[in-house]
Amino acid sequence: MLLLAAFLTTYSFVDIEAVRATGAPASFVRTATIPANPATENCEILIAGAGMGGIGAALRAAERGHQVCLTEEATWIGGQATAAGVSALDENKFIEITGGTRLYNEFRRRIRDYYKRAYKPLNASTNFNPGGCYVSSLCFEPKIGVQVLEEMLKVHKNIRLFRRTRVLDLERTNNAITAALLWNIDKNQALRIIPKFVLDSTEMGDLLPLAKTPYTVGAEAKSLTGEPHAAQAANPACVQSFTYPFIIEHRPGESHTIAKPADFETIRDHQPFGFLLNYPVENGWRGRFEYTMFGDDPPIPNNMSPKPFFPWRRVFNGAAYPGKHTDMALMNWPRQDYHDETVLDRTPEDTARVLQNAKKVSMAFLYWLQNDQKTPALKLRLDQMGTPDGLAQLPYIRESRRIQAQGMVREQDIVFENSPRARAVNFPDSVGTGFYMVDIHPCGANEKGTMMMPKPFQIPMSALRPKDLTNFLPASKNLGVTHLTNGAYRLHPIEWNIGEAAAAMASAQLKGTNTTEAIQTELANAGVQIFWFDDLPESHPAFAAIQIAAIKGWYPARYDDLHASPDSPITRNEAAKALAAKHNLPGDPIQSLTEKNWMAVDHRNWFHGDLPLYWTDIRIKDFAPNKSGPVTRAEFFTQLMR
Repeated sequence: MLLLAAFLTTYSFVDIEAVRATGAPASFVRTATIPANPATENCEILIAGAGMGGIGAALRAAERGHQVCLTEEATWIGGQATAAGVSALDENKFIEITGGTRLYNEFRRRIRDYYKRAYKPLNASTNFNPGGCYVSSLCFEPKIGVQVLEEMLKVHKNIRLFRRTRVLDLERTNNAITAALLWNIDKNQALRIIPKFVLDSTEMGDLLPLAKTPYTVGAEAKSLTGEPHAAQAANPACVQSFTYPFIIEHRPGESHTIAKPADFETIRDHQPFGFLLNYPVENGWRGRFEYTMFGDDPPIPNNMSPKPFFPWRRVFNGAAYPGKHTDMALMNWPRQDYHDETVLDRTPEDTARVLQNAKKVSMAFLYWLQNDQKTPALKLRLDQMGTPDGLAQLPYIRESRRIQAQGMVREQDIVFENSPRARAVNFPDSVGTGFYMVDIHPCGANEKGTMMMPKPFQIPMSALRPKDLTNFLPASKNLGVTHLTNGAYRLHPIEWNIGEAAAAMASAQLKGTNTTEAIQTELANAGVQIFWFDDLPESHPAFAAIQIAAIKGWYPARYDDLHASPDSPITRNEAAKALAAKHNLPGDPIQSLTEKNWMAVDHRNWFHGDLPLYWTDIRIKDFAPNKSGPVTRAEFFTQLMR
């Protein structure tokens, strides 16, 4: 009874999936009446939010043998990739080689396999792109992404998925979460969960205020972060704009114009709608440029080519398949963003009103495309988003609440303009990697859009650790980043990686192996990159050994490139430094090793440090197998890290 007393008897919240562009905002607010003794269940790891981070976390925790309860307030799982409609994945040029976890890569592979089976494309290459868009190397229909993710979850019987379920409240006792109150929106049923660990992977960081842990909303002051491009004063209202995406099909010769939305002209002029974007010349970019609706596809994906607009985020390329198929494209365009108000930390009715206004903008943008751009052949595909109005089930939230963690990732940690260095700041406690521009879609609070290109960066464990909780972690874009660096950490593969990292951290604590080295080793063995290399796919046999050696500082990583060159010969100097580091030998590594007779010199007593290491040069007992010839880096570190 003491635990139950912590929860209220009624809660008001917005059923986000129910919000429409018309109707009173209050009609989308629901009231949950909690019985005196709701059903109660135990759960090892409760994960709120089945988005990219939540799916990654659930799969990683399940593979570690934990019982997982995964909640999702939408009908669809998948977060920004599906329910929020952004199925043109925001990735980077390395993604087909590295930079995605093994589980994330499986998600991508399964999507391609689905289209190859279902449509038998005319040219099904390894890196086949179902949509043939040019903003990403993988674009697809959101509902296919949902199907793939469901198949991945079903493999694990220890994952319980609670659809259309919201976490209404958390009970906190001292520095731990001791209970969670769940509410099934469709069934009007309460469930009390007693978790051992809680992960927040919601799109807006909804559990942070419920956990009563410090968090930040909006932009920090420069005096706090020291970031060169931060605002002088903090501004909680300055949260990145958000969007309701939708999918249209081009049906030449037909007319599918929707009814004119109320206040269309006001919305059109206020946004304003258009194909004109500015790529700032001060950043060395092309400047102002206006796209056209149709035209030839650009030769290079994601190169900001001048045209056309429609296939920018095309999710189905009719020409790629036999038979008669038309094209479908995802509409997620900067001029479509809703930037007037943030949806964070509002009353339920205010939240519903803001979401409703954002939907009005998207519907007005569709009408503008059909009428002002004279393309009535664009048909809104009501079946593609799983909603009656054709808009995404959830808004695409770019910036959530962010936990005030033990560590903070700042602009100066990842952005190095005009620098020859290949990587961002190295975090010895790295639990993953990412690479995407600092892409700020401006809020309406006197902010301009910002784009800065960082170096390939890491996800530090300290940015996931709360200052005051022992069994709670952020597992999405709600980690310890700033308003600016959030713009680089909020993308699909990075969110997924954050989720996997959070699950590994939770698992380590529950299993009593809660050390940085143990967590990093677990992640590396699971195919999670924690140190940046551009030529070391997670499928490489020496992937884990090289990753762990690199994060320890033992691997010969260069300052000015990302190459691991795993199959190149290792030099005697490189081998000596690594051996000395592992065995904590003081002084000069070469002198220490030769004095111990662990590495050979020639008959003149020369070491020949720049020459390739041969197996016969190593004299450490049990290190070298019965082999001869030169040793590759992969072979050496596989032996060293055993």
